[in-house]
Amino acid sequence: MPETDHPLKILVRDFATDFVAWLLHVAPGAVQRVRALNIELPAGAVRSDTVFYVILTDGREVLLHIEFQGERSERPMPWRMVDYLGKIAERELDYHRLARVPMCAAVLYVGEGAGIHDMGEYQIACSDGGVTLAWRYQVIRLWQMRAEELLALNRPALLTLIGQTRIEDPARIVPQAVALLSQVADAEEQARLLAAFTSLMRDEEVLDMAERLLEAMDQGLLMDTPFLRRIREKERSAALAEGEARGEARGEARGEARGEAKGLAEAVLDVLISRLDLTALTYRRLERRLMAINDLDQLRELLLAALRATDAVEFEQALDKTKQM
Repeated sequence: MPETDHPLKILVRDFATDFVAWLLHVAPGAVQRVRALNIELPAGAVRSDTVFYVILTDGREVLLHIEFQGERSERPMPWRMVDYLGKIAERELDYHRLARVPMCAAVLYVGEGAGIHDMGEYQIACSDGGVTLAWRYQVIRLWQMRAEELLALNRPALLTLIGQTRIEDPARIVPQAVALLSQVADAEEQARLLAAFTSLMRDEEVLDMAERLLEAMDQGLLMDTPFLRRIREKERSAALAEGEARGEARGEARGEARGEAKGLAEAVLDVLISRLDLTALTYRRLERRLMAINDLDQLRELLLAALRATDAVEFEQALDKTKQM
């Protein structure tokens, strides 16, 4: 799920309260505190943006794990989730807290057909009729949801997911969503939300409609405001470090250079989307080209080029030169 992975991570990290409240089925005002946890999951990557320690206003503590998954997974999600949940419980709960601190999990599937067979509830029985192992998690197939369901929640961070849902009447839904997002008072927060809203659109025609609406409102895509420039600068180092770590972890886990090459390619994409005003079409074109490169030295050069580039055209020129080497 490389196309949407980075924008979704940013959303969860920056608007954790909205996501936590939604997935725990409570009002945002019922969430007193949310803290991201750094946990080394079995896949080998640090997932600090998807595991949260939550304190509700009534004093209850909850551990919440959020996972995003596209159409393909190298390993079936039920087996991944039982590993993740076991690791989280082992790290964060002792035997005394197991009964006292609830742990919840949710998998949000993006992309047509993703997670169609995942029911989210599994158990392994014993021959004596008892249950040896049982685990469950919420399954939310965004691609099956109607856009109206997210509109009804009236939570700005969740509105940005509309592009991943079924939009049966774009001419009515998109203007409503843009209008609601434009009412966010904090300008920097609004910039983040509008950027995520457009980057998560999977339908090019709907994206074009959203862009025209933003232009008509004199908002543009907020891709060149001082607010978003500061956001990109702040996220550049984090995206670079995360991408490199991901590449190394994958390379070690698979025992082959291709794992590291893929991680480095994703690091380049992370830096580009953090710094430049990429349209969805440009992002997909760059993704295809970068994922086809296996040479680690070339990818490292492109990582530096991504950090220096002032726009997508300049980076593509560097990409063209690299390809000729």
